[in-house]
Amino acid sequence: MKDEMKEDDSEGKTAAEAIESGPEPQASEQDLMSRISELEKKNQEYLDRLKRLQADFDNYKKRMAKEREEYMALAAERVVKELLNLADDFERALTNSKGSGENPLRDALEMMYKQLKDILRKEGVVEIPTDCKLDPFEHEAVSKVDQPGKQEGEIVECLQKGYRIGNKVIRPARVVVCHREEGEKPVEDEKAGGAKAPALNEAQKFNLNDEGYIDTDE
Repeated sequence: MKDEMKEDDSEGKTAAEAIESGPEPQASEQDLMSRISELEKKNQEYLDRLKRLQADFDNYKKRMAKEREEYMALAAERVVKELLNLADDFERALTNSKGSGENPLRDALEMMYKQLKDILRKEGVVEIPTDCKLDPFEHEAVSKVDQPGKQEGEIVECLQKGYRIGNKVIRPARVVVCHREEGEKPVEDEKAGGAKAPALNEAQKFNLNDEGYIDTDE
């Protein structure tokens, strides 16, 4: 009985002490501001990370789109090259079928060749001009000749037509260019300086004396 009374007294004292002490003190304003600052810092970190992920994803989409365009352009270029070879075959066939009179086969070839050229034109394929001087970016010099009436580096003959799409060369034109032999004057200089001396044949060159004149005694 006494024990029960002691327990009741202790519980009463504890409750009384709690009432006297009042509620637990709340966090200070400084602690709250510090907590808010930490949360704002974390939010900014999450936002920066999200922005980086968004930028990386945008770059990925752009890279994929560029690679897809390059792949499509490469595939189109391969097709165009095959069509250019077909155009060459048509040109050779038309050249070999020249003749007088009606030729139904030639007429059919001309019609198909025209349709093929129209297809290439719609795809932006443009023929590289060859009535000019050699351009190493558009022409491939396969031979050099000393052609009268032509300047150094000027194209003499086109052996195979070249084509480009925009600024990109699909196939360079294969050409023959003029190349002056060392020491030979261009045509313009010969005309300005007067008549050119006749060339000596091998026999005359052999009979030249020490003074450079032809020895006619023999």
